[in-house]
Amino acid sequence: MLRSPFIRLLVCLFVFGLAGMASAGQKVDIYRAETLVKSQSEAERNAAARASFGEVIVRVSGQRNALDNPVIKQALPKAQNYLFGFSYKSSTEKITIDGKTVPAIGLQLNYEPQAIEQLLRQAQLPLWPATRPKVLVWLVAKEPTGLRLVPTPADLQSLQLQAVYRGLPLSFPKLDAEGGISLTAGDLWAFDVEKIKAASLRYKADAILVGRYTPYSLGPIPPALDPSTAEELTAMASSSEADAVVDAASAPMIQGPWVGNWQLLHASNTQAFADETPDVKGLFALAVDRATDYFANQYAIVPTNQGAQTIMLRIGNITSFGEFKQAQAYLDDLAMVERMEVVKVSNDGMLVRLTTQGDVKLLVSTLALGRRLAPLQSNAAGATPALVANEASADQGIDANALAELDQALANEKLPGTTPPLPAAVSAPVLGGTPYGGTAENPLMYVWQK
Repeated sequence: MLRSPFIRLLVCLFVFGLAGMASAGQKVDIYRAETLVKSQSEAERNAAARASFGEVIVRVSGQRNALDNPVIKQALPKAQNYLFGFSYKSSTEKITIDGKTVPAIGLQLNYEPQAIEQLLRQAQLPLWPATRPKVLVWLVAKEPTGLRLVPTPADLQSLQLQAVYRGLPLSFPKLDAEGGISLTAGDLWAFDVEKIKAASLRYKADAILVGRYTPYSLGPIPPALDPSTAEELTAMASSSEADAVVDAASAPMIQGPWVGNWQLLHASNTQAFADETPDVKGLFALAVDRATDYFANQYAIVPTNQGAQTIMLRIGNITSFGEFKQAQAYLDDLAMVERMEVVKVSNDGMLVRLTTQGDVKLLVSTLALGRRLAPLQSNAAGATPALVANEASADQGIDANALAELDQALANEKLPGTTPPLPAAVSAPVLGGTPYGGTAENPLMYVWQK
């Protein structure tokens, strides 16, 4: 059974909803797969489930090699047991089976999240939650006719197909008067970081991926330069090649191999990687894989022998019962949080105890992606200097009426409104030499974003 690239591209655009999405991560339907079948028979459906099951495992775990795990290998023949629903739809596509081309039927397979997550735990594989960083992709190609800023449909399809497979939401800039003119092909080829970041602001993405690629025969790709020297290289590229920027429709067919240089900008980090492949498709597939591997390492919940952990969190700027419930629901909904307990509500905000599947570093990364809680500088000794927000936003405390309302709500819900915190740990977790806190003595300090 062969899958249609066109169908998968449509799935990608539908699942990821690329146009007009807000920042703060993007929720991806990681437990769904779509394919084409020749009939609605049970045997055909079960075969499709076995064919797509591995894709779901890779997407949910964030691990390229997940299918090599013995537990996963044992589960693959029984993939249909992990389904909770399926549906069919008409299609104009055709598939080729045993050398014969026949009309196809679209099949959507919905896998049971809890069953998949339990399988990953048994296999000791990570779980990457469905809320994932949205990545803005800038592409520039150097060809014999000059620099090409507009990707070909084949370029975009190669990126999108691999992004669907890995569960990484991508978006692309609009090359209009507002977005395209302010950033030229020469700017991208010179990797002018400041101009790239400025042109990317309007898209409110969580990360930026800049791809520069060219046939090997045209020479090496210039290295990424620091801001002090980028302007000079940008001017050189603009003067020699800007007039040669070509449209994708007129781009000639070029023989490989191709070389690519990629820069992934995320928070204060920059990840660089380079590859050489026989064709452009392979170059893009590797780029998506490398970017996805990076994010999975940042946000996936990795099973450990330590069991559940306890993290204390103080949240300021809670001034009403509605905001209290919103913050409570937000934390409860985080995949890494097994249990949330409200320890105390006061004018300083609310103190909560989180029982989590991951450590403090993972919680900090997850909250940064969600952007509903902004980190606040703690006054406690050893607090993380990097976790800073506008403290003025936390000055507004809970008034007496709201505090009484919260106390009554805690009593009605039988939540531990006055439960003493856990004893402080001997020392706060240290990651890269920086203490994150999260203990009763030194809780993480955050501000609720209204």
